[in-house]
Amino acid sequence: MININFLENSWFFKIKTLEAWELLFDEWDIDNNLYIVKSWELSIEKYTTNEKKESKILAVLWNWEIFWEWSIWWWWKKQVKILANKKTVLLLIEATNWFEKFLLKHTKHWVDLLSSIIYISNKRLLESNFLLTSSYKINKDISEINDFNNRSLFNILDEISKIIFSDYVLYFEKNPVLNNIFTLKYDSRNKWKMWQDIIDLKDFKFNISNLKKQWVNLSKNNILEELKNGNEIIWYLVIWNEKNDFDESQKKSIWIISVSIAWFIKQKQYFEENRDKEYIK
Repeated sequence: MININFLENSWFFKIKTLEAWELLFDEWDIDNNLYIVKSWELSIEKYTTNEKKESKILAVLWNWEIFWEWSIWWWWKKQVKILANKKTVLLLIEATNWFEKFLLKHTKHWVDLLSSIIYISNKRLLESNFLLTSSYKINKDISEINDFNNRSLFNILDEISKIIFSDYVLYFEKNPVLNNIFTLKYDSRNKWKMWQDIIDLKDFKFNISNLKKQWVNLSKNNILEELKNGNEIIWYLVIWNEKNDFDESQKKSIWIISVSIAWFIKQKQYFEENRDKEYIK
């Protein structure tokens, strides 16, 4: 267990304070610091557009968490951006110039810190394995599909539920004309699963709280996942867990899988439009 108070009082470590929503670093920035969250929380995000106008939350870092630990061994450009969700205090050490000196002067504390880094690295390695496995399974299923239809889509949604150990999945489509109208197309809680129930959110945004205000019965442990056509959000998944909240690996897996699901839905719509054109002819 690392001794935060000792590190804070050591002149090897510096204290950095971020105000709410202040950026620590952006994608492709370079710094060689190892960081420890002393208080409050940070958000790890990845841009979803080339213009860097929108980003997706990949994870949240809480008190005592260590990150960018690989700076001890090498450096490279950041693949994510990190910003404070609220006023946050960090400890940091510039790894190239100071970490070896810290090792020599405070060997015991260095061992404690290194043990924490190894534990975190192993934990993240297991998460990465889960992400790769889940993503491979869904993409393999999609690649083997010949017919882009509702039945195939619903089979994939059922498979998502099994992979990430969720209790149910809901799939909503946005009305192409009316922004406040959504249709619940699929509900794995019900026997027949396929639905055509209309939800009128009026002036409300599509989110968990406002869905609960409607007739949709949801528990507290939900993830609302946006599915996009380009930069436009036109579909939503609501993935639910009854007993426990989703852990970070499940959340990341859902985000990665959602890209494949959005692609499949776009293909399904393309085939349906062509089929309708042929029918009219």
